[in-house]
Amino acid sequence: MDSPSHTSRSFWLTLLLVNIVVNLVMFRAAYLRLVELGVDLTRAAWSGILALCLFLAAFSLWLMIRIGANRSSFADRAERITFDALPLRILGGIVFLGILFLIPYVKFTYRIGQDIKQPVYDPELLLLLYYWGCWWLILLGMAVLRTAFRTSWMGGFVAALLLLGVTYAVMTRYNVVTNYPFSLGWSEGSRYYYASLLFSRTLYGEAFPLSPYHASRYILQSVPFLFHGLGIFEHRLWQFLLWIGLTLGAALALAWRVIPAEKKGLRLLLAAWFFLFFLQISVYYHLQVMVLLVLLGVSSKHPWRTVLTIVAASLWAGISRVNWFPMPAMMATAIYLLETPVEGTFKSFRQFLRYVSRPAVWLILGVVSAIAAQSAYVFLSGNAANARAFTSSFTSDLLWYRLLPNDSFPLGIIPGVLIVSSPLLVGLIFVAVRHWKRLHPFRWASLFIMIVGLFAGSMVVSVKIGGGGDLHNTDTYAVLLGIVAAYFAGNRIRSDVAEAGGWGILMPPVITVGAVIPILFLIPALSPYPVYRADIAQAAHQQLIQAVNEMKKSGPVLFISERQMITFGEVDVPLVPEYEVIILMEMAMSGNQTYLQQFYADLKEHRFAAIVAGRQNLGIKTDGVFFEENNVWNSKISPYILCYYEPTREIETELRRIQIFTPRLNGDCSLP
Repeated sequence: MDSPSHTSRSFWLTLLLVNIVVNLVMFRAAYLRLVELGVDLTRAAWSGILALCLFLAAFSLWLMIRIGANRSSFADRAERITFDALPLRILGGIVFLGILFLIPYVKFTYRIGQDIKQPVYDPELLLLLYYWGCWWLILLGMAVLRTAFRTSWMGGFVAALLLLGVTYAVMTRYNVVTNYPFSLGWSEGSRYYYASLLFSRTLYGEAFPLSPYHASRYILQSVPFLFHGLGIFEHRLWQFLLWIGLTLGAALALAWRVIPAEKKGLRLLLAAWFFLFFLQISVYYHLQVMVLLVLLGVSSKHPWRTVLTIVAASLWAGISRVNWFPMPAMMATAIYLLETPVEGTFKSFRQFLRYVSRPAVWLILGVVSAIAAQSAYVFLSGNAANARAFTSSFTSDLLWYRLLPNDSFPLGIIPGVLIVSSPLLVGLIFVAVRHWKRLHPFRWASLFIMIVGLFAGSMVVSVKIGGGGDLHNTDTYAVLLGIVAAYFAGNRIRSDVAEAGGWGILMPPVITVGAVIPILFLIPALSPYPVYRADIAQAAHQQLIQAVNEMKKSGPVLFISERQMITFGEVDVPLVPEYEVIILMEMAMSGNQTYLQQFYADLKEHRFAAIVAGRQNLGIKTDGVFFEENNVWNSKISPYILCYYEPTREIETELRRIQIFTPRLNGDCSLP
């Protein structure tokens, strides 16, 4: 175990290194921008800021050298500074609350560079200054937390970052809780429609097939439909609560499992970090149910409870995502490997079989349970006629370039997930190298094989067309890595040798960098809550309602998009369950010709009196954001809509254009 003095020195060395990087990055970016703008640096006020950046970087380097060479007692003296006066402690708490509010306030209210022509007020320069200022506010937050709560400097730094991070993560998620009547994304409104299908007989007058995708998500999202009359605002609020509540529950369950009760502060900090980690990866809330079940139910002292937990979680996986089928058993296996020492050195094959038999049985039971759940759901959901929809991910194109930086995800999947998970990964590798003798090679190998295997699988899932725009497809890798690393952080590993002491994964460099990474993503993501003009939204909403109510007199109206308007009773038309935008896109990407040919036939026969959809076009792109998905839609869907139907009404909303299509009576579009 490192001494407090060594820990303090390591922390200050790491913090000073980060400070050097921050100031040099600020200097370089600002200097290049000023040169680009042709600013005379001998006269500009920015010259003083550039000089200050260089001075702070040089001073930090000088201090690092002295601390590293043990020629300065700065770290020890800094830890001896105390603030015992009550007024100072109260003032520290007030200042921190001010910092908590100030960082988003400036970003939310100051229109950076708006209507300003002078180079010194260039928007890019002001953003650089804002982010640089945020860094110094964070350091001030560290100091005031130490003042208010008598933490260590490292404790104050980590607590400041995590408190800011949790607050900003919640604020960012709450951005979508609004009563805006239209879909906030190309498929956001569809989620409420699919959730409503569990109550289709009550809402639509007859039973309709459920969604073939993410059934567990829609089960959770369907809860508000138990209460009559709730609208889109309440459903968005419920989804926000699912994101925050289940993610926080999983983070708390993990921290409470690995950290002793007497270390309450560490428990809360670890829970806060994993809360941010899971949200950065975007581990969806319906998948957190499995994490919660395993963390709360798996126990070496209760083997039958463990089996029941794995089966229950695997049944949930079967109606969630294919790549999660083995996850409950793999999480339980990782816990088993971490908590169960090897007796001896596997001197006999029987001894080896005895050790591996339990996780082997779990894996078989888990996968079989997941497959059984999906198979049952295919028929119970009413999708037996389109069972191929459940395997669409296996026939979709794989876009391998999305593993690296690209237009759809500038960070790239591999760099992105490695950056976000680097504190866990680096810490785990360090522990394995330093303490490899404390665990049997089989335990080390099994843990790393599972982590690497899930990483590889996550890469394949991430490059499927329709994905790769964020890190959510790396969720299995992130969750298992998080569980394993958390066990080492809490010293909950049972060694195979009688060696005392902790595992040392909570090294100051790992802790410091790990606390900084979430803020690096969160502060740039802060943005004002979207304020939609009620008059514009209401007018567009009424136009669409009036147009649909008029056209329904001629026959059925197909809502490809904005189907939540039927769900919430805003338009009084019979539901046409087929050809919703999510299913239609998935069938197009997977090349489900049976489904597509039926769609084409219905269009050709003018089955629908009108179609409500987004604006259609035939443009084929060679680059840009999600251009392959655009091309699939514009080659397999749009041509057929525009062939047999024509746009007769266009409604402008603040986010997109909605078109109403009616049958095209003349013309030959020469489509099969």
